[in-house]
Amino acid sequence: MDGRVKYSIECWLYHPRSGRFLLLLCPATSVHGEYWQPVTGGRLPHEDPRAACVREVEEETGVVLSPESLHEVLEEFCFCIPETQVELRKPVYLAAVESTAVRVSSEHLDAAWFAPDEVPRLLGWDSYRQTFAVVREAAAQRLADTP
Repeated sequence: MDGRVKYSIECWLYHPRSGRFLLLLCPATSVHGEYWQPVTGGRLPHEDPRAACVREVEEETGVVLSPESLHEVLEEFCFCIPETQVELRKPVYLAAVESTAVRVSSEHLDAAWFAPDEVPRLLGWDSYRQTFAVVREAAAQRLADTP
């Protein structure tokens, strides 16, 4: 690896009443086919991760969140993207939303809400399956803690 580091965020939007998670469909490229993912996006090395997350969620879905509404599930998830030899570092957030209405950005082909059991097989990358396992448990715990 050549030492390049890219800073990002990952945010899983969750609709507690339906128990579903939002996934965005990414277009195919010369490197991979279409795949589903949560909200993700880049951030500057010194940009506040919560501010970057709020910005990315609004840009990609039209959903407006407050930084306080984000539940940090993982402070920093790191992995290497072998094709580009870039190390990706990102916090992973969970945000409960009241509405399932979203506006798909031009970056994505579609958006849909899926039951937790459906999510892992739809995700395009192992890293998303790894973070979703932790997110799913956090969502279940938050529901159990809600009166």
